[in-house]
Amino acid sequence: MTTNERLAKLLAANPAELAKIDAILTGRDIAPKKEIDFRLVTISEAAKMLGISRPTAYRLIERGRLDTVVLGGVSRIPIRSIADFAEGVK
Repeated sequence: MTTNERLAKLLAANPAELAKIDAILTGRDIAPKKEIDFRLVTISEAAKMLGISRPTAYRLIERGRLDTVVLGGVSRIPIRSIADFAEGVK
């Protein structure tokens, strides 16, 4: 691609494309937005996903390492909490 072709594409770029170009030229990364997973699982399912026992999952909940949501008197664990724990966020 020639310099003139590049300039023509730059002049024809839409705002989103210009933002990407600006990010490249300034050395900033434009990371895609992380989608939030709102799914909930049982404590048994969470334990299985993490490869731990149910009692260990309950201990992690008691220590605040895993979040819980109570629906109709039943505790569920958000998938995002499991992912955060597995990634070392909590």
